[in-house]
Amino acid sequence: MKFTVIRSRFLDLLSNVQSVVPGKPSLQIVANALIEAREDGILALTATDLDVTVCANLAADVKVDEPGRTTLPVRRLVELLRTAPEGEIQFDIDADNVARVITPAAKYRLIGLDAQAFPTIKEPDETAHCFTIDRAVFREMLRKTAYAAGKDETRRVLTGVLLQFADGKLTMVATDGRRLALVEQELDFPPESACDLLLPAKARGELARLLNGEGPMRIYGQKGQIVFDCGTFRLYSKLIDGVFAKYQAVIPTACDERVSVNREELIASIQRVDIMSNEKANSVRLSFAEGALSLSSSNAEIGDASDVLPIKYAGRPISAAYNPDFLLDCLRNLDADEVTFELTEGHAPSVIKCNGIPFLYVIMPMRLATV
Repeated sequence: MKFTVIRSRFLDLLSNVQSVVPGKPSLQIVANALIEAREDGILALTATDLDVTVCANLAADVKVDEPGRTTLPVRRLVELLRTAPEGEIQFDIDADNVARVITPAAKYRLIGLDAQAFPTIKEPDETAHCFTIDRAVFREMLRKTAYAAGKDETRRVLTGVLLQFADGKLTMVATDGRRLALVEQELDFPPESACDLLLPAKARGELARLLNGEGPMRIYGQKGQIVFDCGTFRLYSKLIDGVFAKYQAVIPTACDERVSVNREELIASIQRVDIMSNEKANSVRLSFAEGALSLSSSNAEIGDASDVLPIKYAGRPISAAYNPDFLLDCLRNLDADEVTFELTEGHAPSVIKCNGIPFLYVIMPMRLATV
């Protein structure tokens, strides 16, 4: 197996798969990337942690002299290329999977493992449902929801993001039980393709990193597996096995008051009063009154803080305390100039929406201290 590749292009290709490789792999072969030099001049790399697999291709700046397959240690290969000057890198791999690597500045001998030992990739079969969506749209949907997913592995279902394909749209939902983020996108697919897919955290992180630019992306979903195909790369992931919460039941269907607030001004105000909160008293009180939104926080060990934002509001006064991190997670991942709060008296959940965007965020108020 022999091929020559431009250093920077190969390093970019490796960066697409490197983060999948586990720090302490249970199998030695998983620390390696599968490298395929094909007869058509394409160089393909595959890395996996047995749950998530990424395959990336490079067709430009590659010359394949002898096609073949091998595996080489990913992190060592990345270090080698990072220290090499720009230029052509020559790889010559023998029958024992020993690679002789020639860079413009140094020569290396890198010991690999047989490609036959690399885990088999399960391709989508005839039972898979196929959906097409612009990758920039999907990336934005993830940005607007994924932060609300749970992190408690004992409630594994809640660590996933639900991809619900039904009624001519993709509904993406994440919740940790204390808040819920939901966004929708119209999508064209046959009714018989309706399904629910629970995307795990590592796959979401890899997608957020890999999904650059615009262009069509195909999603293949079937029992136990999901595949994202962008042409230059493919991501394969196991799905979370379980039934997602009946999220519709926690979305309020009515509210007492609605009020719009400038998003960036609200972010800045929350940050100002949040200075006085800590782990023991991690709350910010929002008090809506005629013409003004008052924000405050109080901590017996540190002190207190207050701030006021002018708003267009003529309803009755309503106060609620929220986890400031939960508010900021939502507000920072939106782009709208204004957000709308839908409020209800008592300790009922509040809803944040954006005009013209099929998005909502349900957040449970924290219990207010009795004055």
